[in-house]
Parts: sequence; C-alpha cells; structure tokens
Amino acid sequence: MLHTFRHPALLFTFVFLTFLVSVKAQDKVTFLAEDKLMISADVYMNGDSKNNDTLPYMILCHDVKSSRGEYKDLAHRFTKLGYNCIAIDMRIGGPKNGVDNETVSLAQAKHLKVKLLDPITDIQAAINYCYNKNHKKVVLVGSGYSASLTLYIGSTNTKVATVLAFSPSEYFAGLLDTKTAFPKCSIPVFVASSVAEADATKKYVAAIPASKVTLFVPSTAGAHGTDALLNATPDHHDYWLSILMYIRGLQGGS
Repeated sequence: MLHTFRHPALLFTFVFLTFLVSVKAQDKVTFLAEDKLMISADVYMNGDSKNNDTLPYMILCHDVKSSRGEYKDLAHRFTKLGYNCIAIDMRIGGPKNGVDNETVSLAQAKHLKVKLLDPITDIQAAINYCYNKNHKKVVLVGSGYSASLTLYIGSTNTKVATVLAFSPSEYFAGLLDTKTAFPKCSIPVFVASSVAEADATKKYVAAIPASKVTLFVPSTAGAHGTDALLNATPDHHDYWLSILMYIRGLQGGS
C-alpha cells in the first residue's frame, strides 16, 4: 500500500519532543557474534520512561560504507517513538560522522575474510542481545544495503516485531534468497525510498505479502537510506511523519 501522510499538529509535536532528548549515546556496549567476532554498539535509552529497561529495542543498522555513527543525529528521534535504541557496527563498513567502524577494525585485525552476507550474523547477534534484555520482540531499522538485510531477517527471525527499511534493493546479485523468505513474511514492514529509487524498491519487496507492506515515497526527490531523515533533506519531515503514523498504528494509536 502506498501512503502519504499529512498531519501538521502531530508532526510539530514529534519534532518538538525530539529536541528534549540528548543526542549522545548513553552507553557503549559490545557483544559476540556467532563466530566470536566482537560487535560494537551505542545504546540510546528512552529517557521518558522510569522503567525504560522494559521497553522493546530498536536495532539501527548502517549502510554499506558506514558505521554506527550514521545514527548519531537520528537515534534520539527514534527513542521518542517509544523504544530503546542500539546502533551497531557491522563487519562491512567504514567511518561515518566521525565515528570509526570498530567491528570492521576487529575483523581486519583477526584477518577475517568477510563476505557480502556476513553482516547478517552481526544483526542476528544484536537481536539476541536485545531480546535477552526483556524478552520483547525487536524492531529492525535498515539503511540501503542493510535495509535489504533487515527485511530478509525480519521474514525469518521470530524475535522481530517489525522492520523499517530505507532504500532496500537488490544489492546481492541473487545471493540473498528473498524468493523463499519474503513470501513467508508474517510481520508488518515499513519501506521507504527516494523518488528515483521507488521502482527498484517496489520490485525488491514485491514478493512480501502486500497486506504486510506500508510503502512510502515522498512527493519530492527524497534521499537514499537514512539520509532521508536528516534535516538537510528538504522533505525529511514527511519521512518522519510517515514513520510516526506507522508506529502509532502498530501501537494501537496510543
């Protein structure tokens, strides 16, 4: 389904609230992937809840040449949706916003031969780490390359409640078996793209049951991945409002 959201009052409230939260990560954590590679991550706790350890976690996954620093200016906004957030470094990537990708550095130090799909292991490790905190299903957020991975994982991992995927597409030359996984997707997913990417994105998610997909394309150009959510993108407010309305729908409008 293609949705365009317009609600100035809700948008003003959401934008105002995001400035009440610190943009700094509250804690840095590490945990092991299945192959014993140490994964680095920044945790952003929801400051509005006295019992924030009970809130579900949103796992923020970066694009292919990036790091957890991709969410340095975005994570606090995601917490305002009612989640604790954890931005992870995957084993494919590089520095972003002045933040080095520590997982890449550790993989290089261990002389690991990293393959294109290996970051699935890192995301799965993050899911287990967060789920074990309070046994609540997690939300996956993906950007570009990782958007495609998170949709695949969300279709196959029962610990995932929903996925927010920004600019997913076929980045894997058929290596990722979406033809088998996507038709089995039983969770709702939110998929956004720029105008230029819209056709490729729609094609990529076509095998996911249509009743499970909320698709957002902005009225103007938009941007790739989570760049669409940055203040520098002219229509970033439309992206944020579409996310807010989607999450409110999942939460029963609360």
